[in-house]
Amino acid sequence: MKHLLRASLLLFSAWCLALAGVQQAYASHAQGGQLTYEFLRVVPATATAPEKQRYRVTARYFRDCSGITAETSLTLNCRVGTPATSCTVNDPRNPAPVTLVRGTPSIGTPYCNSQASLNVCVSGSQNPNYEVASYVGEVELEYAPEWTMSVEISARPSIENIGGNTTLRFEATLNNQIALASGTQSRQQNNSPQYSNLDTPVPFVCVNQRTSLTFSTFEPDGDSLVYNLDRPLEGCNNFSTYINSPSGTPIVLSTNPPCIFQPPTATIPYSATYPISSYNTNGVCSPTNALVTGTPYFNFDPSSGGFTFTPSIFYPGTPSSAGRNKYAVVGKVTEFRLINGRYYKVGSVRRDMLVIVIDCGGNTVPSAPIAQPVTAGNNTQIVNTDSTIVTAQACEYTEVNVNFRDPNPGDQLTVTYALPTDPYYADLFDGTAANVFTLTNNGQTAPVGRLRLRPDPLLTNKTFRIQVRVEDNACPIKAVQNRIIVIRVTRRSVADVTIGGTNPAPGTAIKRDSLITIGDAIDLVARANRPAVIGTSPVTYTYTWRASTPDDISDLDATKKTQQSITVTPKQNTRYFVSIAPSGFRAGACVDTASFVIRLAPKVPNVFTPNGDGKNDFFVIKESSQPSRRLEVFNRWGRKIGDWADYKNDWDGKGQADGVYYYQITLADGTRQKGWVEIMR
Repeated sequence: MKHLLRASLLLFSAWCLALAGVQQAYASHAQGGQLTYEFLRVVPATATAPEKQRYRVTARYFRDCSGITAETSLTLNCRVGTPATSCTVNDPRNPAPVTLVRGTPSIGTPYCNSQASLNVCVSGSQNPNYEVASYVGEVELEYAPEWTMSVEISARPSIENIGGNTTLRFEATLNNQIALASGTQSRQQNNSPQYSNLDTPVPFVCVNQRTSLTFSTFEPDGDSLVYNLDRPLEGCNNFSTYINSPSGTPIVLSTNPPCIFQPPTATIPYSATYPISSYNTNGVCSPTNALVTGTPYFNFDPSSGGFTFTPSIFYPGTPSSAGRNKYAVVGKVTEFRLINGRYYKVGSVRRDMLVIVIDCGGNTVPSAPIAQPVTAGNNTQIVNTDSTIVTAQACEYTEVNVNFRDPNPGDQLTVTYALPTDPYYADLFDGTAANVFTLTNNGQTAPVGRLRLRPDPLLTNKTFRIQVRVEDNACPIKAVQNRIIVIRVTRRSVADVTIGGTNPAPGTAIKRDSLITIGDAIDLVARANRPAVIGTSPVTYTYTWRASTPDDISDLDATKKTQQSITVTPKQNTRYFVSIAPSGFRAGACVDTASFVIRLAPKVPNVFTPNGDGKNDFFVIKESSQPSRRLEVFNRWGRKIGDWADYKNDWDGKGQADGVYYYQITLADGTRQKGWVEIMR
């Protein structure tokens, strides 16, 4: 599909030439960034200073290569208070500003291999690119309910949703002294959430193509994370002001066949939750209809930090300094720590992203990956929407294929991923993190990821996130799709007991009891309802039966107690319990249970002969395990002709004609037995 990009390349190059020639670009260079920190050690108290904590703070910021060179250092300010209150509070615990020193910058690589020479960062270049600079320093902080750390960089370039030429402020917070619900003060050490290097800090996205991006993080301390979209900052407690998005201007989607998109005519202001002109189209163009409408669409997943949108506006031929195709998107991550059964905020970080919309011509963004279960009989649940969510059952082996494809069939896809840093991640399979998720055919047209999951029940309710980046080999600019594979572990018993000869589908509503006549036998079958085969290897399960009545009553002897299927003839109402355990897990860790109740009904004759000969003159209910019972009798027209609250086998049919009658017997436990009986004299 590379030859289809020539027109857009010319268009894009024209934009770049304009970008290179605008003097303002040399002053406006800061595009986005973030501030994170790592706990180093406790600094003991001295005779003149209280105990402190030492942190390493890293500022990463992304600049436009057409602008001035990145600063050699940045100034870090740390102040006691929230991002709102720290602006004016001069707390004596505030340390002196710290200088963060720049390391070696890294240059973006948005261009394909055959155009690798364009992956440079040169002021005045005809091809846009970005550079990432990291600044590191250390600071000592006393204990406080909240610290606000900040770095400010001047001269944000003009961008479409907030204007430009403003200060760019990065913030992070730290709560290293927490007031617990008990009233005590708890000192906490914390590492902030860390952003993945797989996330392109300045992503190029294709106009009119659905794209997924993410500002997902990994949590070194295992704290719980909450993601949300936020507004750009220009100063302390000073947020950028959003402008209105274009309204009512038709957009040409295609000239052959003609297809025009008509956005809503009402003005839609940009906001933190709608930072880019993005629409879902309603309907499709056809030979008789060349106009489609749309509704605003920007879908954010607060559980993963991913967002999906369809950029719908592109301004060709505009200089970079105008910022017409650039949008600020800000994601905030807040971390909460579980202490004594309650969650407390321990910190937060923000990332300012700059999303650049381009015309990708004939190249299409790689499709969102599709996950499909491989192991038959598993209870895995899969959702393939804006995130790939795999909900796996503890105590069960599951294999899931994650298929990566591109709408351009000849494009080769390169999949890179970042594994979770949670030490429990390796326990999803065999204790080896590298074996949980593997790739085949990477760098080809159809890569496949394989998830192998065999979670221990200790992982129940834990969530793991694998960040995935899918990149095609189109030229000159590679199209990219970002994705989060979310693995959730749940635990529930799926075992059941069925009557022999029946085989209801697992998970469907089935009867958990049965009524049999005294003296009859019944077959019971225990089912694990989990995979029977993994690959070509069968899975073994052990079965252990017990009953609510003694063995001589339940007819459950030692041999039957370890079989999958049993045949029993109980002498009383009995509940049978079964425990099912799979092989390959910790002993006693993975036991599913199920039960089945067998109720006994008395033997009831279907005829009696009340002729006074002393034989079979009464309607006799035999061998009931519950002597207290109610009997109701109805004639063939449904009229009740007899009702005994505690029947004593003494109905002789007196006053009733020969014929068929219907009865209902209600035992002391509420069990009901219905049938018919014929009177013959």
